Amino acid sequence: MEDNKELKKILEKINRKIKSGDINIAKEIFLFKKLHIEKLLESPDYNVFISSMFTTTGFLSFYILYLLQKKDYFGQEIINEISERTESCWIPNPGVIYPLLREMKEDKLIEGKWITKGTHPRFVYHITNKGIEQYKKLYSIIKIKFKEFRAITDKISEELFEK
Repeated sequence: MEDNKELKKILEKINRKIKSGDINIAKEIFLFKKLHIEKLLESPDYNVFISSMFTTTGFLSFYILYLLQKKDYFGQEIINEISERTESCWIPNPGVIYPLLREMKEDKLIEGKWITKGTHPRFVYHITNKGIEQYKKLYSIIKIKFKEFRAITDKISEELFEK
């Protein structure tokens, strides 16, 4: 659990530097990668590739838009859905999901409302028209990039493991 906190701190520092225009982030990226490798060695069930894809590429925002264009979700449902779809290779930390949802809400990509029926109140998220447009734009780009990524990783996998 301590590693997750450390990874989160490093990611936050990288994001702050990028937002401020400081592009000197090599040290933080090195530390981030080092912690991923250490975690992989300690816990073989941890999939560094899935985790990195969701947390360091911006793919998580796109994937949340994908989920929300299918149906409305509350935050914990999004966490559960991603965990299930990644076969528990990556279980999103609420400390990553909720700030991202808040940012997406501020950017008017999503909106939400409190549902007070049931055992406790829940904030349910819904994609906006702006979010749908953003999703459509990203979809066409990410679809191509994902195919490129798969082709490259398939080639490397063949080279490394199918001799």
